[in-house]
Formats: sequence, structure tokens, C-alpha cells
Amino acid sequence: MTSPDDRWVVVSGAGGQLGRALVSHYAAKGRPVLALDRNFDAAAPSPGVTARSVDLVIETDVRQALADAIPATDTIALLINAAGLIWNEPILALRGAKFSTHGVESWRGVIDANLTAPFVAATEVAARMVRRGGGSIVNFSSIASEGNAGQAAYGAAKAGIEGLTRTMAIELGPLGIRVNALALGFIDVASTRSAVTDERLQGYAQKTPLGRLGQVEDVIGAIEFLAANRFANGTIMKLDGGLRL
Repeated sequence: MTSPDDRWVVVSGAGGQLGRALVSHYAAKGRPVLALDRNFDAAAPSPGVTARSVDLVIETDVRQALADAIPATDTIALLINAAGLIWNEPILALRGAKFSTHGVESWRGVIDANLTAPFVAATEVAARMVRRGGGSIVNFSSIASEGNAGQAAYGAAKAGIEGLTRTMAIELGPLGIRVNALALGFIDVASTRSAVTDERLQGYAQKTPLGRLGQVEDVIGAIEFLAANRFANGTIMKLDGGLRL
């Protein structure tokens, strides 16, 4: 029988700070890792890491990347859907004397990055998992799923992730595949700092009962729990330090 530590971990969105940290974490544990991202630099992968640059919203490309990287006889134990895009755009914004409306093009881009890409990765990986005895999928949601001013597209996409997670958990649980999600608060990574001003981040940290932003290590620990706990399925775990927007 294959040892759990010899089974593959797939990370979508592996080019971001969180994604790279997850890739490094599992590679350091001796797990074979497939790192997927649209703009991932695969020139010098770490030992034990296979990197593929792929458009995560194109199912045939994701399917081919999985087939090329992971032998059909190997097992995928864990998929972490870290792909996403933080986006701020109000539904109506005052521009001079007129209101401008939220762009449909940006809406579609945010939905694709935060909902379609995880959906594609999850369905393609699940099709591989079911043939090898099951596995675990962890999606990334956000506390913005409950609504946050200026984040209509982002909040809608993350609410969609939570609905997708619960539905997949119901459908795939009987097949041995557990699906859970992390609803992240403000994590101190580059994508957060590029989307939110330092002043606002300081304010969020002060409003958080723990008095700080989340760290990469906090996210890794939560994923480890969801991946290992065999009764966690359809769970939306908040990881926000107690902050309420």
C-alpha cells in the first residue's frame, strides 16, 4: 500500500505568496507536489516539486497538466485551491458629477479567478481522486463572502465558493472525497497589501480581537487540520482572528 507521505499534493494558485509557502511546506515534508498557476515560474522547481504554467479556467489544459505531471497509477491525496484575486470595485462610484457602474468585464475576471478556476481544478482532481480511493480538497473563501462594501464581485465569488464546497462535499463524500473551505480574514501577504492600504490594514488589525493580521503559518495549520480530520466535510472554517467586517 502507498504511504500517505508518498501521495501527491496539488496546489492551484501556486505562484502567489500563500501558494508558494504551501508548495514549500509540503515539499519539505517529503510529499510530491504539483504546483499550478497561470504565470508560475517553472524554470527552477524545488526538489520534489513539479511546476506547470496553465490557465486554470480551461478544463482541458488543467486535465492535461495533471496527466502530464502525475502518473495514472499515482494517488492525489490533497488539492489546495489557493488561486484567487482580491478586487475592490464599488457597484456605483461617483466620478465627478456622474456615477459609474461596476464593470462587467472586471466582474467576469474576478468570478473566473476566484470561483471558476477553483471549480475546474476541483472537478478535474476529483475525477483522478475517485479512481484511487478518494482524497481531500480545501478551497479558499473569505469573510467577504458575508458582504463587504466595495467588493461585490469578490464577495459574490467567495460566497459561490462556499456553496460549491458544501455541494461538492455532499456529492463527493460518498466517494471518499472530503471537501472543505477556509474563510480567510486579513492575512499578511503581498496580495493583501497590494489590495488594501497600510492604514486600513492597521485598522483591521486593531479591530481584530487578537490584535494582529493572520500569518502564512496560521493558514498552513488550518489546512493541515482540514486535510487530516477524517470527519471534516462541507466545513467552512473561519480563520479571521475574530474580526467581523
